[in-house]
Amino acid sequence: MHELQIKVREVQGVQVLELSGAIDAPAFSSLAAMLKRLIQEGMSSVLLDCTAVSYIGSAQLRGLLDFASRARAYDGDLKCVGVAPTIQQVANLIAMGDLLEFHDDLSNALQAFRQQEHVTQ
Repeated sequence: MHELQIKVREVQGVQVLELSGAIDAPAFSSLAAMLKRLIQEGMSSVLLDCTAVSYIGSAQLRGLLDFASRARAYDGDLKCVGVAPTIQQVANLIAMGDLLEFHDDLSNALQAFRQQEHVTQ
């Protein structure tokens, strides 16, 4: 497995985390700390760009679902781009109704954030 690399940038008011490598138990702690800090600082619209992610553990998927719920509590959301279909299926199985939103590309995901803003206003 490759160590998780995280690059952060802001696009249209959304915090985009470009991830590469594996999201396993050791790597998740740094990702979780970053997500917690962003949400606490009021940057609760977060997009995980997973196009270069080779692996996401099921426990880490559960953790991402928890962060999505936390972001929604702060009028934001956590969405994902570029997640392999098999990983999406596992996420949906463990979600228990609290689904992660998956998109095929960055522009679709950003558009979903904009549409969500209009609904909440």
